Amino acid sequence: MTKIVPFFDLGQAIRPEREALHLALDEVIDSGYFIGGALTGRFETEFAKFVGAEHCVGTGNGLDAIRLILEAYDIGDGDEVIVPAFTFYATWLGVTQTGATPVPVEVCGSSANIDASDIERAITPRTKAIIAVHLYGQAADLRAVRAVADAHGLVVVEDAAQSHGAMSTAGMTGSAGHAAAFSFYPTKNLGALGDAGAVTTSDPEIARRVSSRRSYGQGASKYDHVDTGWNSRLDPLQAAFLSQHLVKLDGWTERRRSIASSYLAALGPDRAAGVVGPADVAASVWHHFVLRAEVRPELQAFLSDHGVTTDVHYPYSVHELAPMRTLMSEDSLSRSFPVAEALSRQVTSLPMGPWMTDAQVAQVAAALHEVPASLLAH
Repeated sequence: MTKIVPFFDLGQAIRPEREALHLALDEVIDSGYFIGGALTGRFETEFAKFVGAEHCVGTGNGLDAIRLILEAYDIGDGDEVIVPAFTFYATWLGVTQTGATPVPVEVCGSSANIDASDIERAITPRTKAIIAVHLYGQAADLRAVRAVADAHGLVVVEDAAQSHGAMSTAGMTGSAGHAAAFSFYPTKNLGALGDAGAVTTSDPEIARRVSSRRSYGQGASKYDHVDTGWNSRLDPLQAAFLSQHLVKLDGWTERRRSIASSYLAALGPDRAAGVVGPADVAASVWHHFVLRAEVRPELQAFLSDHGVTTDVHYPYSVHELAPMRTLMSEDSLSRSFPVAEALSRQVTSLPMGPWMTDAQVAQVAAALHEVPASLLAH
C-alpha cells in the first residue's frame, strides 16, 4: 500500500517541540501575567529586531493587523485601497472592515504577487494605500511598488502573513513598506499554537496608534481612553511560544529551501516552469510550493495516486466573490484580471515544511519526477 504524505501535519510539526513549549507555558504561569506583560513585550522586541523594524505591536491575528494599520493611517469611508486580485480573502476583508473600498489590480503569473505595472492605472483621488501581499513566501517587488506609491503620496502596507524572513527588493518583509501585517497562525512559517498576529513599522506614531486601538483605544493608563478601538491583543502564552520558535526560524527556512530544491530538481528545468515561485530557492521562504496545473483535478488525481496530498491556495480570485462584488466600484467591476483568474483555476499546493521527514520529501519528489509535462501549465 502506498504511504500517504499529508499536506500538513501539525502534530508532527509540534511534537518535537513539546519540552520547550512546556517550559514556555511554565514561564507564563510563573509570571502571573496572562494578558500583556513582559513576555509579550519580549517577543515584540525580538520580532522587530528580526525584521529590521523599530516597532512590533502584537495583535490577536493577521486580519486584525491589516485593519489596525489602515485605521492608524485614518483610512476609512470614502477611501480606496489597492489590493492584488489574487490573494487570501483576509487581505480584502481588512480593507472592507474599515469602510474603505478595495480596488483590485493584476498579479504576476510567475509569483502570484501584485503586478506593480498595473497599479498606476488604478489610482484615483480617493486612493490612500497599496497593500502588497508576499504570497507563498516570495516577496513582492517592493522597490517597484514603493516607487509608484512615493510618486503619488500613498502608504504601502505589507501583507506579510506568508513571508516571515523573506527578502524583498527593498529589504526584509516587515520593514520594506510603511507598515506590515503578520499572521502567526499555526501553519505559518513562524506559527503560534493558536491565532496570533503583529504589526511592524518604524513609524512611532503608527505603532502608538495601533497599540492603542488594539486595546480599547487605551492611552497612558487602563481607563484613559483616547481613541476608539478593539480588543485584539497578543497574549503572553502565544508570545512565549513564538519566542521559542523564532530562534529556530532560520533553520526551518533552510529546511524549506532544501525541500524546494529537491522538488525543483525532480521536475527538471522544463517542468519547473510550472512552479509559481523563483528558480533560485534562496529568493523565497517557501510557505507553499505551488504548481500551475493545466487541469487541476487531473494533476491532483495523479499526485494522489502517488500518495501525495495536495491543497489549493486559492480557488478564487477575490474580485469574483459575491460579498466583495457588492462593495467594489463600477470601474473595478467592469475589469477582468486574466492572470489572477487563471491562477485561481490552476494553482495546486504540495506538502512543504520542516515537519516533513526525508522519506516524505523523497516520495513527493519521486511523484514530481513522474508528472507528465502535459499536466502542468506554463
